[in-house]
Amino acid sequence: MITDPIHIIAERGGAMESSHLVDGVICDANGAVIAAYGDYDRLVFPRSAIKPLQAIALVEWLMAHGRADELSDDDYSVICASHNGEPAHVKAVESLLSCFEIGQDLLHCGAHWSNHQPSCLAQAKSIDAPQKIHNNCSGKHAGMLVLGQMIGAPLQGYADVSHQVQQAIIAVIDEMADMHTLDYTHGIDGCGAPAFSAPMTHWARAFAQFTKRGDRRGAACQRIAEAIASSPFLIGGTGRACTQVNKAYGADLTVKIGAEGVYAIAANRFGVGAMLKVRDGNMRIAGVALGKILADIGYEEKPELAGHFSPILTNWAGDEVGRITLS
Repeated sequence: MITDPIHIIAERGGAMESSHLVDGVICDANGAVIAAYGDYDRLVFPRSAIKPLQAIALVEWLMAHGRADELSDDDYSVICASHNGEPAHVKAVESLLSCFEIGQDLLHCGAHWSNHQPSCLAQAKSIDAPQKIHNNCSGKHAGMLVLGQMIGAPLQGYADVSHQVQQAIIAVIDEMADMHTLDYTHGIDGCGAPAFSAPMTHWARAFAQFTKRGDRRGAACQRIAEAIASSPFLIGGTGRACTQVNKAYGADLTVKIGAEGVYAIAANRFGVGAMLKVRDGNMRIAGVALGKILADIGYEEKPELAGHFSPILTNWAGDEVGRITLS
């Protein structure tokens, strides 16, 4: 049991420039704490890190009605995505909505330009304003709309916490995290969908449950994990850690980033789950903490991930000027 937070520093010229603390926890499927870092039971908003959990209700319904094959690996992956808004991401969301004859105007998420600079420049040259389908959460919202159609719920208002779609998602989270989600503070995410909070141990338990196999829910989780492993580009995009980590480890591991320095981990090979939270919300620090926790769980080092797990800082000319490392 580790009680100190993970300490990560950014150094420049051999001297510490900034210092960051990270809380985290690794749990088994019963919620027992295996390893803890800092304030490991703190209340956190995991934000987009729980998108794989939010997708389960749809996958379970499709499986129960013999329709799971109507969605491809690309569909399932983009439903869990916080994507860059690159052409492949937009095409995948368009295809998903078109398959179920759902109009893009029903998406509740706001519009923003692509987070990928070349794609953003291309959009600026070809359209007057971004559309909702370019939003990094458009895949999640498309999945929610499909779920609403499948269960016969009205599609208007699907992002309201009281709507049948959100209640179906909350029921899954309640069971996997062993809690009553709405007992804790909840708000609205940047994309307009509900943003839930809970102690990190509950989120880690939920992702340990994600690794379990043998029943319909386990089959749904496995389908999601396999889809992300098969189509990792769609969950993030060019240069993104979520894409590169899920690609490197395949179905042995499912990771998902969340805003304000959060990562959720489903260690499928080991049957445990984990969550980390950078106290100051620094996103580049979260990648280094992710590498530390994956190593502690037992995953081997992947050289291609060094740029996320032990990044080198460069200036605009490309010269090395510092590093971000574990203290």
